[in-house]
Amino acid sequence: MSSEILHPLQEIASQTTGIPTRCNCGEAVNRFTSKQFKTRRLFHCCPLGSQKDKTHLFKWTDKSVVEEIEDFQDLFDVLLVDNSEFQKSVRAGEAMMTRHESRIQEMENAMCHYEEKTSECIRELRGIKALFVCCLVMVFLYHIYA
Repeated sequence: MSSEILHPLQEIASQTTGIPTRCNCGEAVNRFTSKQFKTRRLFHCCPLGSQKDKTHLFKWTDKSVVEEIEDFQDLFDVLLVDNSEFQKSVRAGEAMMTRHESRIQEMENAMCHYEEKTSECIRELRGIKALFVCCLVMVFLYHIYA
């Protein structure tokens, strides 16, 4: 593992995570390329800052990008958990809906059965009514001719 040369203002970068847009002083942050290294490393810094003035922002861009990815990963993990919970909720809702649909079907079948029974009772009552009327006529005729 190679040792890394740190800029004197790099400790200010720990105050923010991700790619910085503004310095603590409120100034917009610019991106520059370091000429101190053979690899020409990118960094963000406040245009008002200097190596002597440690109050302004300095941050290596590769570290900012890694922080952005880590923040995104954290958000993605939360979304996965939320999605998992949502899927469980949907499955529970579907199961409840299936139970209710089954219960509705049972009730519809019971209603059909009771409608048939009601029709049967009405037919029987009509027969009883006709018999009752017949009996009344016979009683009336008996009283008239007796």
